[in-house]
Amino acid sequence: MQQLALPDSVPAHVQVWRLDLDLAAPVADADWAVLAEDEGARALRYAKAEDRVRYATTRAALRRLLASRTRRRPQDLRFFVDARGKPQHAQPCGADLRVEFNVSHAGSHALIAISDCGAVGVDIERCDPSLDVPSLELQVLSARERQMDAGRQPGFFERWVAKEAVLKAVGVGVADHLQRLSVEQPAAGDDCRYRLHDAEPAWPRLGAWRLDAPAGYAAAVACALHDEPRPFLRRAAAAQC
Repeated sequence: MQQLALPDSVPAHVQVWRLDLDLAAPVADADWAVLAEDEGARALRYAKAEDRVRYATTRAALRRLLASRTRRRPQDLRFFVDARGKPQHAQPCGADLRVEFNVSHAGSHALIAISDCGAVGVDIERCDPSLDVPSLELQVLSARERQMDAGRQPGFFERWVAKEAVLKAVGVGVADHLQRLSVEQPAAGDDCRYRLHDAEPAWPRLGAWRLDAPAGYAAAVACALHDEPRPFLRRAAAAQC
């Protein structure tokens, strides 16, 4: 597992890790040991071994990352689904740090995003050349995006992961809201930050950024914006890891 270097304009309270998974190897005993009973049962229900590895290995990594933030044992963490249907973990009594997280996996890679200050979403997708992109665009693109000049348009898979990351951060159904959000290329010199336009005034103010991804993949992170970015804090935090 490696922590990704994020663009300086991403708020310092957001961090992202990438797991490069060996889908042919069994789930490690140490990973099984930190999963809750229901998580282990869910992993075993997957018919394909690679799906079992993706879920169990990523969930174990998430538990370890959250445990290091909350000073608890990974196996002691408890999760629940909030009113929006978004997974959360139960905070210890008297906790003064609200930690939010989001997870995505595709192919042999997974991303885990954690925020100490508000909503966060992350997405990674394999850029499958066999997909019928023109048909998918009918389901994904907003009216605004269909009218954009070609120079303002990110590639389809870039746009897809940016939208998913934003909608996961908000905690709304992705399929129902893809066409309510428009994503444009980052402005010149804007450090990988996409320009967003949405049709939902009730949504919080959000930012979305392109992430470095393995060859053949696209990835993005999104988070609620509360203050100005503090890149010096990010560099200091990275130096301590």
